[in-house]
Amino acid sequence: MFTTTPNDVVLVTGASSGIGRALCLKLAKLKCRIALIARREKELVSLAQEVESLGGFGLPVVCDIADPESVARAYTIVKNELGDVTAAFLNAGIGSAVIGQNAQSAETVRVMSVNYFGMVYWLDHLLPSMQKTNKGLIVTISSLASYRGLPASGSYSASKAAVTTLFESYQIDFLATNIRFVNVSPYFVASEMSGVADDDARGIWSSSGKAASEIINGIENGKTYIAFPWVFRFFMYFLRILPVSLYRLFWRLAKRGG
Repeated sequence: MFTTTPNDVVLVTGASSGIGRALCLKLAKLKCRIALIARREKELVSLAQEVESLGGFGLPVVCDIADPESVARAYTIVKNELGDVTAAFLNAGIGSAVIGQNAQSAETVRVMSVNYFGMVYWLDHLLPSMQKTNKGLIVTISSLASYRGLPASGSYSASKAAVTTLFESYQIDFLATNIRFVNVSPYFVASEMSGVADDDARGIWSSSGKAASEIINGIENGKTYIAFPWVFRFFMYFLRILPVSLYRLFWRLAKRGG
């Protein structure tokens, strides 16, 4: 069950937009004290006001999660202002759509720096205090694109696969503790990254608010893995179990049909 007390501190990265922002608004209704982490100060200040209007408390902290020194400074601010973090939603991420023929190492480094190392840097600060109290929740936002390498998504799929496998390992390493890891793999969510507005989220697309509800409800129901929409999850699972030869044949036929 996801419950909080007045002493609990929840940290959300990528808080200025999309799923991160929607999570903060959901958490505000649970009376959480929330560390709002993102690069854009104006959006964070505005979000903090919304959070407080809903009954929570928001501390805006500007941070570039791809920079370990920036993460260290942000964590120090959070600890000094709010105390130890008891739950963290490591949500910040960026997209990438580059076909292999045009791929450059700089693009892969850029994507991995945010999507993967941007989570790992936070663990340097979050896990020691959680291990001292033997209590904590870390929620990571991966993607259904982690299931298999998708066309024109090499760097993105690789970054999300790294997130999924790392935290799957941690789920096992921390089995004997009260530190809980939850991995979330969404797809087709309205956001700045997808270029789809919440008001246009129809059919297979989820609004950021609906996505945030899926995540909170999944945590409350004790899930350690949350993936949506279910139709695309089923499709990606089907692709994941295909032998390499059939996987390549699938895309050969799909491109021919397109």
